[in-house]
Amino acid sequence: MKELREILDKVQKPGRYIGGETNSVCKKMRPGMVSVALAYPDTYEIGMSYLGLRILYHLLNERDDVACERVFAPLDDMEKELISAGRCLFSLESKTDINKFDILGFSLSYELTYTNVLNMLSLGGITIASRHRRREEPLIIAGGACCYNPEPMSEFIDVFLIGDAEESLPKFIEEYKKAKQQYSERRDILKSLARLEGTYVPLFYEADYSGKNFLGLNPINNDVPKRIEKTLVRDFENAYYPVKQIVPLVKIVQDRAIVEIMRGCPNGCRFCQASAINRPVRIRTPERIREICRKTYAHTGYEGFTLLSLSSVNYPCLADVIHELRDDFRGKGVGISVPSLRVDKAFYDLPDALSSFRKSGLTFAPESAIASVRKSLGKDINLEVLSQSAILAFKHGWRKIKLYFMMGLPGQPPEETREIIALARELSGLKKKVSGGTAEINISINPFIPKAHTPMQWFGMERKEKLVRMKGELTSFSSKKVRVKFHDLEQSFLEGCMARGDRRMGGIIYTAWKKGAKMDSWKEFFNFGIWKESFAENGLDIYDHACRTYTPGDALPWDHIKTGADPQSLRAEFEAYQK
Repeated sequence: MKELREILDKVQKPGRYIGGETNSVCKKMRPGMVSVALAYPDTYEIGMSYLGLRILYHLLNERDDVACERVFAPLDDMEKELISAGRCLFSLESKTDINKFDILGFSLSYELTYTNVLNMLSLGGITIASRHRRREEPLIIAGGACCYNPEPMSEFIDVFLIGDAEESLPKFIEEYKKAKQQYSERRDILKSLARLEGTYVPLFYEADYSGKNFLGLNPINNDVPKRIEKTLVRDFENAYYPVKQIVPLVKIVQDRAIVEIMRGCPNGCRFCQASAINRPVRIRTPERIREICRKTYAHTGYEGFTLLSLSSVNYPCLADVIHELRDDFRGKGVGISVPSLRVDKAFYDLPDALSSFRKSGLTFAPESAIASVRKSLGKDINLEVLSQSAILAFKHGWRKIKLYFMMGLPGQPPEETREIIALARELSGLKKKVSGGTAEINISINPFIPKAHTPMQWFGMERKEKLVRMKGELTSFSSKKVRVKFHDLEQSFLEGCMARGDRRMGGIIYTAWKKGAKMDSWKEFFNFGIWKESFAENGLDIYDHACRTYTPGDALPWDHIKTGADPQSLRAEFEAYQK
């Protein structure tokens, strides 16, 4: 076998695979310890930007009975070298083959990473299908937003953790330790774990179909729950947050400290899955946020902080928190940013608060330029507030604004494209009233993709022909000052299929992976032809599946997963959209 150094000498960015970063942890295994590899099914640069992985890595490593390491999806150059050398995919910390760990835990935050999961299992020498795994193989678990409809990946994952993993994972580790000592068969260990709150073990459930129609999912015995309720961190103020985070050796996508200031969203937009699955709203106090930022800076030296939530502008006293952080970090060159912002008068206080920090762009998500559509979405905002927000931002030195819109919404009128461009040009021209010249407006257009557990889960995607026409109309208006970027339609249709898919998606994912599909979220690697073939070989059509509509009386593949939302309320919201 080739030495690891020989392999790394031949890849483009060896820093993705070597580990050894500041604040990383490499423990020596002792009897009774549980070894866990946290796996993110994308590159190091993307996976290390994911806050969930940062939290769980340090949460587990603070336990004396757990050794937690990391592994990310390798790019082609590294994959070829591993295969050529006869080596398995390995962890960053101890360079241990991932098939030697007790538990391999995947973060599933985006549907287009599913083939990467299969590819990592294969490169790690781990049996792909859960039902065929041997007792000595790692337990394959998964958490994250995609697990609220776990069925597309149910053939490959042993255990899904539904909800806040800070709450469920420590209890899972305790039960796993007991079950491993008590039982010799893998199935018995899984049955013991299946009784935990928020834990779904697909092996113990079977799906019913009538032709191509999904009829329901039922337990195969009485030892497991019929419905799985998500776990919830209730005391968010004191929820675990790692202040001694890993500082990457290579530049990552979010190369800054991310501090979650609020979990959940008070707005409840009818299309938004993140809002639906993260209820209720829980906040951290300003004092706790400042404490986290100060300690994180001391342990990492990060010069940028993102104050993260689903709607940061709705955090109480956000401007006051930013002013206080400005005092805390005065003279240290630290930048503070907030992510995509709701159009709200609460924004008016932010430009002044943020003015002394390094300026990146500001991002707003109106979703539609037409008032009636916004109201149907549950996003009843005033564009006059957006205009005033832009003026205030320009006065304090901002020159770029990014706007998010959705196309292909049910009942969306054809004048939407014209109204979007008119709004963008108006905002760009507002800068003349402040400091002369025009602002740069970047428009990001995303096709509407219905998601599980939202009031709009019963709708299908718009047909391709209409979306192609809308895309053409919008992109024809691109200029130096108003730039339009349309998310790839074919990737969107695949995401739509996976987001509401049932267990039949597993066969399609496997077929596509065997044909060479991987890194599907990367435009340069995505091969739509492979996916069309894979759907056809499994007796389905990708467009029909993505555009399929349901009625509130239909069985849905994710009905067994409970977010705490009242089904009647979802139906009422669905009906309200159509009025």
